[in-house]
Amino acid sequence: MNWKEEETQTSRITRESLQKRFIKEELMRYYFYLGRVKDINADIEEFKLEYQEELNNPSVGGSIIKMPDGSMCSDNKVMILMRKLNDMEENLKYYINKMNVLDSWLNFITKSQQKIVKIYVIKYQCQERSHAAAELKCSEELIMKQTNRAINRIYANFKEFS
Repeated sequence: MNWKEEETQTSRITRESLQKRFIKEELMRYYFYLGRVKDINADIEEFKLEYQEELNNPSVGGSIIKMPDGSMCSDNKVMILMRKLNDMEENLKYYINKMNVLDSWLNFITKSQQKIVKIYVIKYQCQERSHAAAELKCSEELIMKQTNRAINRIYANFKEFS
């Protein structure tokens, strides 16, 4: 099967339904992204503490290092450490951007929709609707309606999804 030759099944799966599913799934990843931001921040701080001396007082000069695979690397240790730190910071920016998008979506919907989305979609991952209903003190039907309205509202007002 070659994806380039595959035809989209517009009758079964519309672009709109795919984008709405994307919104819902991204909201469900809220705690994953939040956890990644915290973990990467901790990793960066740990990295900076561990290599503080090398980063602040780089050694002068350098040599060619023979790597185990036989390739030559003329980068000094500070350059390698700076690249690793930069990679971690870029990774952090990616997840912060994801969190900012989700926060803008959540801030756009109504307060009641926000409360339901945070509990049912984010906390319960669209499962255990009865538990979410008990926690929110509302009906399961209301949870479904408000969740769908929130996703529709986000879809209607945010045309670019990343």
